[in-house]
Amino acid sequence: MTLVICARKRLWTIEEGIAVPSQQYVISSVGCSALQRLAAESGIIKVKTIAARNTDILAALKENSSEVVQPFLMGCGTKEPKITQLCLAAIQRLMSHEVVSEAAAGNIINMLWQLMENSLEELKLLQTVLVLLTTNTVVHDEALSKAIVLCFRLHFTKDNITNNTAAATVRQVVTVVFERVVAEDERYKDTIDEPVAVQGNSNRRSVSTLKPCAKDAYMLFQDLCQLVNADAPYWLVGMTEMTRTFGLELLESVLNDFPQVFLQHQEFSFLLKERVCPLVIKLFSPNIKFRQGSSTSSSPAPVEKPYFPICMRLLRVVSVLIKQFYSLLVTECEIFLSLLVKFLDADKPQWLRAVAVESIHRLCVQPQLLRSFCQSYDMKQHSTKVFRDIVNALGSFIQSLFLVPTTGSTSATPNQTGSNASGNTGSAQTNPGVLGMGGGATVLPAFEYRGTWIPILNVTVQGSAKAT
Repeated sequence: MTLVICARKRLWTIEEGIAVPSQQYVISSVGCSALQRLAAESGIIKVKTIAARNTDILAALKENSSEVVQPFLMGCGTKEPKITQLCLAAIQRLMSHEVVSEAAAGNIINMLWQLMENSLEELKLLQTVLVLLTTNTVVHDEALSKAIVLCFRLHFTKDNITNNTAAATVRQVVTVVFERVVAEDERYKDTIDEPVAVQGNSNRRSVSTLKPCAKDAYMLFQDLCQLVNADAPYWLVGMTEMTRTFGLELLESVLNDFPQVFLQHQEFSFLLKERVCPLVIKLFSPNIKFRQGSSTSSSPAPVEKPYFPICMRLLRVVSVLIKQFYSLLVTECEIFLSLLVKFLDADKPQWLRAVAVESIHRLCVQPQLLRSFCQSYDMKQHSTKVFRDIVNALGSFIQSLFLVPTTGSTSATPNQTGSNASGNTGSAQTNPGVLGMGGGATVLPAFEYRGTWIPILNVTVQGSAKAT
């Protein structure tokens, strides 16, 4: 009965125009046409009739929600700020009580889209979309796509507050879409479905074998790959702008938080193999070809320089792919690991080498993963010796850190026992790691192990085993 009273107050508020804190309403005809007044009165009568004839008021309101919501939609159509705010608040209240049907939700999203195109109440729109998608599962297919596109478009507005709020909303909505898949799988876990072979690369539309929530998630993830690849989306119709960095962040969060979805559904496994892996390899191309200090003036097509924000996010995606989906992507992981090894070359930018070392560290702390590398690659006759190359690459990287170019000037160095060099005129003779040249002291790259100075004479060639 509380909901009915609230609905009547909200409807009456739309009819009268302005609400005051004392719950008394000041009659005003500003922004309200005769048709809107009639719709408000009709809504009040409808709510009263439902309350009088049904014991389960919420279920009855949901069945008739299209009519109940209509006055609020008309109030939003006035584009009057006060009336629009009241109507959106009332719609959110109905959503929180889960009395919005699929048809009513579609009408609400269409109205929110119109408000978005008119740049009205943008923060309130994002809040309404989030409430609509998190309180129920009635929004699917095209309506869900339109709601997600609405959030994306608000993310690329010029207002920083709206931009940041929309970015957080998009992340939460993407998570909600995949959480629905997990809940759907849990509901149907006792149902045995016969596996259907996934078709080739021409599979651009929703896969008919998937259930509704899984189908939405499939289409969303596929379009995220399309957008990151700078291609037109198939499902997110109306997207006008998208950044690669934001798209890669969304891909990483989905792959990291919902690996079971990709492992249990072969349609999602298809996306990993046919969309994600080729995309990652393509975006890594500038990082592979670039050589620091090399001259590109003789080349007709200059090599694109690596871009730190994209490279960092790509390496995070690669780490997640190897950690979570190695058993599914054995061949692809061999390519990724070879790329990581190449990023440790001395002619790569220092920041790229550092980020690559971080990625390799995430993998090396998992013994089972290292064991799999040896079994799948190094122990097979005609396969890349991935584990050996990783060890050699790390060794070369560490040795290169000691190879500091000399400037010819005198540099003070401690002796091998760690004592201060001040006052010790014979440190160059007593320390085998220091050579006197032209009156100065030059440090040889070396390790000090248990008081013994061990110079590094040779640097292992990248990708080859050290001769013994």
